[in-house]
Amino acid sequence: MYKLFTQAQATELLSVVDPMLRDLQSAFKDAVKLQNEHAALRPESLRARQLAAELTFIVDSARTTKGDLDRLGVVLKDVEQGVVDFPGTVGAEMVYLCWEQGEDAVTHYHALGREARLPLPAGASPHTSENLQSTPQSENDALDA
Repeated sequence: MYKLFTQAQATELLSVVDPMLRDLQSAFKDAVKLQNEHAALRPESLRARQLAAELTFIVDSARTTKGDLDRLGVVLKDVEQGVVDFPGTVGAEMVYLCWEQGEDAVTHYHALGREARLPLPAGASPHTSENLQSTPQSENDALDA
């Protein structure tokens, strides 16, 4: 099911998303280092086989973390830069609420299919859902509304 986030929900989730993103960044750096070391070895050597096993473990762990982000509804845009998107709305427009590591809250968005970040409309503070809407997550939620 496709989740839409309010600004407040996205900001609240940063305490979960940031450590996951840091894990992915660490895995990426470790994988590059291991690949470079592996490339300099004979493929049949013991060290090459050890590195290949380590690399497999790192890649599997990163896939699991990426899957966890996907299940949360978070869109990973750039691991190295630390950029993620949260599907949401501004008024009636579907957008991505965007966050970059180092920012304290989700304060920007971009239109679907565009990369230019725009500040969220005035009156939509990082801790409220003014000017932002979310949709029901299930048919039962829709019936309760």
